[in-house]
Amino acid sequence: MSDSASLIGEEFAHYRVIDKLGEGGMGAVYRAEDTRLGREVALKVLPEDLAREPERLARLRREAQILASLNHTNIASIYGLEELDGRLFLELELVEGEELAERLKRGSLAVDEIVDLATQIASGLEAAHGRGVIHRDLKPANLMVTPEGVVKILDFGLAKPYVDESTSDGISELQTVTGGDITREGVIMGTASYMSPEQARGRKVDRRADIWAYGCVLFEMVTGRRAFGGETMTDVLVSVVTGEPDWSLLPPYTPPGVNRLIRRCLKRDPRNRLRDMGDAVIELDEATGPGSGDGLSMPEPALPSRSLALWAV
Repeated sequence: MSDSASLIGEEFAHYRVIDKLGEGGMGAVYRAEDTRLGREVALKVLPEDLAREPERLARLRREAQILASLNHTNIASIYGLEELDGRLFLELELVEGEELAERLKRGSLAVDEIVDLATQIASGLEAAHGRGVIHRDLKPANLMVTPEGVVKILDFGLAKPYVDESTSDGISELQTVTGGDITREGVIMGTASYMSPEQARGRKVDRRADIWAYGCVLFEMVTGRRAFGGETMTDVLVSVVTGEPDWSLLPPYTPPGVNRLIRRCLKRDPRNRLRDMGDAVIELDEATGPGSGDGLSMPEPALPSRSLALWAV
């Protein structure tokens, strides 16, 4: 196996590489044909210069084990952990569609679409958390929306098993920056705009870190703007730790239940944050279901009361 774009067109084992889909610190992902089964798959391959590093190999194996433990409609599946010439790679479900990040470049979404996508994302996260797994890098770029409107959560490269410590403050434990070692004190892991304050401070995290990131994604779907931004990564981290989203960006026609859910997810103190992704599914259902009074569209002008109408007459 060679590296980068030169891998395109090569055949190795029973795969034929067709195209490169993306690349990050955790490896490159390629579209490939499984010639044995006659289907297209995604292959995640470590860069050649990192393919022999024990910590990288351990992370890739852990990602494979985590994905194998998850089975949910809204989580992209793993087909296998393969090895060729001593080099490991993952065979993954190829998810066709558009990244939510690309969709959001065209602006905010309609409220009914927001509720549908947000419910699916919450369901996938609930399933992962139920298996004791936190994603730790939830963001629009790791959410694919298929042509049928199904959301798939991608890239569990930074995911890890966790012990629920939602009743404690957590002990300081600085994590790994994207592309770094598995756990090394003194660096931070994740994507700055979507990491929780406790992540940004390097503290131990649990599922509430994913809940914060979910709130950031939901805010962005509603407003078309990131909840936390800045010119540099330092600016972003300061905003996450000390700032507040610009709540005035939330449109006035946002269903109160959706507005309330975003605010509950983005509580700075994790003890006050939404406790469980299953609660998000319930919130969204109640916010937009029959009798909720929230509606899914622009509010209509209120009609005058009967007494006011009689007075006018």
